[in-house]
Amino acid sequence: MNASEKKSSAPGLRLAKSLGGVLLKAGLALCGLVLVPVLYYCWPAVTVSWAQVREDRQADQQLGKAQLDKETKKLRADIARLKEETAQLQGALAERQPKAPYIVVDTNTNSFLMRQTDAVLREGICSTGSGKKLVWVHGRKTWVFNTPKGKHQVRLKKDDYPVWKKPDWAFVEEEEKIPSPNDPKRFEEGVLGKYALDIGDAYMLHGTPFRRTLGMYVSHGCVRLDDPDIEYLYNNSQKGTEVYIY
Repeated sequence: MNASEKKSSAPGLRLAKSLGGVLLKAGLALCGLVLVPVLYYCWPAVTVSWAQVREDRQADQQLGKAQLDKETKKLRADIARLKEETAQLQGALAERQPKAPYIVVDTNTNSFLMRQTDAVLREGICSTGSGKKLVWVHGRKTWVFNTPKGKHQVRLKKDDYPVWKKPDWAFVEEEEKIPSPNDPKRFEEGVLGKYALDIGDAYMLHGTPFRRTLGMYVSHGCVRLDDPDIEYLYNNSQKGTEVYIY
């Protein structure tokens, strides 16, 4: 394009720019005229909506705090009630707990304790029932050698190496003929140790010459203890001393 052509086209460009500016301003003015009524009618609704959102949020917060306060109050009441029940149970337990020394035998661990209230006076290992079953076919009788669980009492104290009167099962076990009730064969010395505490039904806590079996399930139901242990129990118990076996 030569100089003359450039000169002739300059007024056209200026005119186009001027028209563009006018059109832009007109468009902006038109948009403003359109938005003003829209904002006029919509802005209150928008304002109300945000206000409602804030109110709802505040209401939720108040409701949450009220619910939390209610649950906290209930938990505190439950804790107070449980503390009261615990105190009552502890009081009932204290009333039922023997004041005099008592013996506890744990057949799960083959151990024993002599206690007085919460104090442990003596503890050690013992042997308890084997759990074996013996069937006497001819007599149609069966024995199961378990140590009797439950609450018992010392019914009789025996010392000076008490003699054991062998029951029928002792002869059946040895495949021997069962003698009469007072036959001399029924009486055996040395198997109960020096001391024995009779708890009834032919069950006893007693000493044993078979110390290597202590801690095992080997007896026919009696509780076997080491000689120093049964001597201590003998010296610190009396007729009526409670024995708990579990």
